[in-house]
Amino acid sequence: MAIDLKQTAIDPDSPEIPPTRNTQKALREALDDLQGNILKSHGRDHSRHLFITFKTDTADQRKKAREWLAGMAAEDRATSALRQWEEAKAYRDFRELVRANGMSAKEADALVKSVSKTFVGVLLSADGYRALKLDAHRMPDDPSFAAGAKSRTKLLNDPESKNWEAPFQQQLHALVIVADDATDRLERFVKTLTDELTALGVTPYVETGTAMRLDKDGKEDPSAPVREHFGFVDGISQPLFYARDIDNARDRQGGIDRYDPSAPLDQVLVKDPGGDKSTGYGSYFVYRKLEQDVQGFRADEKVLAKSIASFAHPKKPDPTPEDVALAGAYMVGRFQDGTPVVDRNAAGLGDQPNNFSFDGDVDGVRCPFQAHVRKTNPRGDKQRQFGVPLTQERTQRIVRRGISYGKVTLDPQPSDGKVGLLFLCAQSSIADQFEFIQAAWANYQDFLTPGSGLDPVIGTLPHGTSRDSAVAQPWPKRYGSHNQLDFSKPQDPNPPGFPTPMPHTFPQRVGQWTTMRGGEYFFVPSLSALKAFGAAGES
Repeated sequence: MAIDLKQTAIDPDSPEIPPTRNTQKALREALDDLQGNILKSHGRDHSRHLFITFKTDTADQRKKAREWLAGMAAEDRATSALRQWEEAKAYRDFRELVRANGMSAKEADALVKSVSKTFVGVLLSADGYRALKLDAHRMPDDPSFAAGAKSRTKLLNDPESKNWEAPFQQQLHALVIVADDATDRLERFVKTLTDELTALGVTPYVETGTAMRLDKDGKEDPSAPVREHFGFVDGISQPLFYARDIDNARDRQGGIDRYDPSAPLDQVLVKDPGGDKSTGYGSYFVYRKLEQDVQGFRADEKVLAKSIASFAHPKKPDPTPEDVALAGAYMVGRFQDGTPVVDRNAAGLGDQPNNFSFDGDVDGVRCPFQAHVRKTNPRGDKQRQFGVPLTQERTQRIVRRGISYGKVTLDPQPSDGKVGLLFLCAQSSIADQFEFIQAAWANYQDFLTPGSGLDPVIGTLPHGTSRDSAVAQPWPKRYGSHNQLDFSKPQDPNPPGFPTPMPHTFPQRVGQWTTMRGGEYFFVPSLSALKAFGAAGES
């Protein structure tokens, strides 16, 4: 039977399902047909993204391509959500076992990762569905997916597709994600797939991703949290679907009473028209290669810190390390260790807290309205500012599944080559979720308030527009202060001695240090749909 996509906090191991929701049997059957990395990240530290353009000139070429895709599911190569769930359980149990035998946490992690399994995911573009001439009723109907990423550049202020990196300029049919903690095992499997594709006359383009587990000083540490190249702990706040993950957020991330991270299944899942009528579900994925200019970001951070210092301690205006850290936190919305700037003006909370809202900062004097995490997840601001129901705001969240590319360092030099993020996100509607967040929030200079400017991390002006034409974003003169009086200027004589009113923010233009270098929109089909491709007729 089909499952209820409105359910939150699913637990495949519990038979205690409310009668109005999904039975354990129905849930496990759906998860066994659903691909992994949707409801929960695959969690591996190394990945290869194989972009495939099949030979499709003849019926025989198309048939072989469809059969190869079917084999990815029929041979149990592609990882189901249920298998991912079971492997994660076995991973945790084995880790506890080796820890019980006296191993340190670092030693235990290394041993457990060495015996973990390879994750494989298979995604198709709309061009892929069309080029393989799959029956029209098998193709998902999201309008943005059908149009493809190349057609959405103006909406998203992206560079024109002719300026993308060459591999992304061509028509892409499929993406295979292979991820593992053991790089030797990962490379062997990638070679196997590459050899198979070569036999079909196809040479895949490969992007390499690495989770940067670095401590606060930038040194590699397998037990450290994952950071992105600007230096900030990444992936803290995600919509959560499993009861276990929600419980962990309640226990380890400060609770869930101020911000509830749970989400219903329909946040990311839709019926797969090509899959089993009862168990077939899939998800839309946005893929974007985002190059990060770390030197530019750091320069903006220091300039902003200098202004912060001039207001915080004008007699000693040189910015301190604390000023620089606060400048970065204003830009991102969190300090580098994950501490929310809305909660305090210095790092140090630890445990990657996520139980916060902006209810106590309606004027943006602690966390600026333009800060990345506030722009992309307003946490009730839309309800307060525009009367939009909180339930609607929550439906626009995306599920991020990205990974960094380039040299593993927080201080990349020009000789190190390009660095950035292989951005991936899952959703049930590309237009209503990713595109809305990027275009109407991150890029819109009057969201959340008029003149708040671009998101300093991912916001961009229309391609070809000068950075100097962007709105200078407003930043707090003093953390948490609403003081609007200036006693240093001549006073208005009426009334006598009344100090001159002044704004509690100062304007400064920062941002646009992330550039989109190429991408595509994909659908993650159910395993039953993939298997059916092998016998599918042409439309």
